Amino acid sequence: MEGVLAGLFVLLLVLVVVYIYFRQRARNQALEGMYGHVPTHVELYFKEYFEDIIGNWDLMDRDKAVEWSRGMDERLDNVTSQMESIKKGRIRIDRELDGIDARVEEMEKRWRSQGR
Repeated sequence: MEGVLAGLFVLLLVLVVVYIYFRQRARNQALEGMYGHVPTHVELYFKEYFEDIIGNWDLMDRDKAVEWSRGMDERLDNVTSQMESIKKGRIRIDRELDGIDARVEEMEKRWRSQGR
């Protein structure tokens, strides 16, 4: 009786191992058909959760990054022209302030000379 139970246990164990082997083989064949190779666990994880990762971490996918970079030259040119305009405005304001300083100094000299 014990021999029969041991034989059934061994037979059951062999059947489980054979089932796992064929199941894994079928899975690998299906993955190879889908991807052209058997992807690693990490590859499968990112294929499954890539969109969630991008959304949760506020990242950009490749298409959006390419679209964003296409307009970069135009945005840089725009910022450069704004900086040039600001520099010209600063030069104009500096000249006006220099003129005001000169007039204030002149007024102070007059005031000192009249006060004596």
